[in-house]
Amino acid sequence: MKKKEIKRLLEIIPGFLSWSVILFLILLFIFKPFAAAVVIIIYLIYWLARLFYMTCLMLLANYRIRSFRKMSWLSRCAEIKSDIDFKDVLQVVLYPTYKEPPQVLIDSLNALKGAEYPREKILVVLAGEAREAGSFDKLDKLREKFSGIFKDIFITIHPKDTPGEIPSKGANATYASREIKKYLEKQNIDFAKVIISCFDADTCPDKNYFACLAYHFLTNKNRHQISYQPLPVYNNNIYKAPALARVLEMGSMFWQFVEMMRSEKFITFSSHSMSFKTLVEVDYWPVDLVSDDSLIFWKCFLKFNGDYHTYPLEVPVYMDIAVGKNIVNTFVIQYKQKRRWAWGVENFAFVGMGFLENKRIGFFMKMRKLYHLLDNHVNWATWAIVVSFITPFILYRGTIIAKDSLVLFNLAYINKVIFNSLTFMMLICIVMSRQFVPARPKNVSRFFYVRFIAQWFILPFVSAVLGSLPSLDAQTRMMFGNYLGFNVTKKRR
Repeated sequence: MKKKEIKRLLEIIPGFLSWSVILFLILLFIFKPFAAAVVIIIYLIYWLARLFYMTCLMLLANYRIRSFRKMSWLSRCAEIKSDIDFKDVLQVVLYPTYKEPPQVLIDSLNALKGAEYPREKILVVLAGEAREAGSFDKLDKLREKFSGIFKDIFITIHPKDTPGEIPSKGANATYASREIKKYLEKQNIDFAKVIISCFDADTCPDKNYFACLAYHFLTNKNRHQISYQPLPVYNNNIYKAPALARVLEMGSMFWQFVEMMRSEKFITFSSHSMSFKTLVEVDYWPVDLVSDDSLIFWKCFLKFNGDYHTYPLEVPVYMDIAVGKNIVNTFVIQYKQKRRWAWGVENFAFVGMGFLENKRIGFFMKMRKLYHLLDNHVNWATWAIVVSFITPFILYRGTIIAKDSLVLFNLAYINKVIFNSLTFMMLICIVMSRQFVPARPKNVSRFFYVRFIAQWFILPFVSAVLGSLPSLDAQTRMMFGNYLGFNVTKKRR
C-alpha cells in the first residue's frame, strides 16, 4: 500500500467511525427498537461515569490554579540554582497578525508591558501578512508607540503565495521564527537559553506568566523536551459579548481545565510556549496544515521518539470571545471557529504517518496515542447528537417499544440522571467562572451578573448545536478530501 493511500485511509477513519456510531443507532432503532434502547442505556451509563470523572478533574484543576495565584514567581526565579542563569534567559513573544484592529494588539502589548518580568529580557515580534494591505504601516506605528519598553520590537511580513504553503498562522509564525533565528545569531544569543511564546494577536498574558514560564524552564533538566501550555481564559471582551458566545468560550475554558489534568493526553492548544532550540530542530510549525498549535507538539513528539510532554502552567492568558456584528453573525463565527478547532482531526493522519516512519517509538505507545486521538474526536462528533437528539427521539417514540417497557423506563431514568449531572456540572462552572470575570466597567449595569448566571441555562442548546455538529462537519470534509483552509477568527472591539 502506497503512503498516499495509507494517508487517505487515516483521514477517512475518524469520520467513518463517527458516522457509523450515529447511523448504527438510528438504523438499530428503526429495525430493532428494543436493542437500540439497551445500547443507548449502556452508552449513557458510560457517559455518566465520564461526566463524574471530568467533574473531579475540573475541580482539581481549579484548585491548582487558585493555589498558585498569589505565588511570587519572579522571586522564585531569582532563587533558582540551575545550569542556566535566570539573567541569561530571553523571552521571545511572537504575535502572528492578520487584519486585527490596532486596539487588539495595543491591549496585548499593554498586558506585556505590565508583566512582572525584566522587560529588557523580552523580545517582541509582530508578524504581519503581505496579504493584508497596509500591514507594515499598522505594525510600524505600534513599534513606535512601544519603542524603548522591551529589549526590542521588530516586524516581519510573511510573503503571500509561497509555494508549498497555505495561508495560515503556522506559515506566518514559521517565516517570522526564521527571521528571529537570524536576529539571535547576529547577537550571539544561545538558542538553548531562549523561550518562544507564540500568541494569538488578542492574547494578554497574566502579569506572572513569563516569570512562571521561566521558573519551570529553568527547573526542568528536560526543558527542551517540554511545551508549556497556559489556561486560555476568554474574557477580554466579556462585557460586550452576547450570552451565546460567552457560554461557548467559557465551556471551552473548562474543557481545558479537564485536559490539563490528563497529562498523557495533554497537548498544546492556541497560545503556547516552548524552547526556541527545539523549535529550530523540528523545523518550526507546519506551513501546509491548519492545526499548527497542536501539530507542533506532535512534530516534537516524533522528533524525541515519544519523550516529549506538555506542562500545564499555573497562570492563564486572557483572550477575546469570538463575536460578530449581531447574534446570527456571532453564531456563524462561533460555528466556524469550533469547526477549525475540530479540524485538529488532521492530527490523526499526521501522527499515523509519523508513526509508520518512526521505529523507535514502542508499538503500544503508538496505539495508545492513536486511540486517544480517535477517542477525543469521535466522542466530540457524536456525544451531543446522541444525548440531545437520538435519545429524546427514542423516548418520544417510546410507544414503538411499549409504554410500560422496563427498558424504556430505565432509559428515561438514566437520561434524567445524565441531565441532572450536567446541571450539577453547570452549577460548578457558574461558581468557578466568576473568578475569571474582570472588574465591571462603570458603564456596565450590575444586572450583568444576573445575566451572566442565566446564560448557563442555554448550555444544553449550545452543546447540542455547536458541540458535535462542527466536529462532525470537519470530519466529514476530511473523509471526502474536502480540505478546510485556515479560517481567521475576526476580532471585534
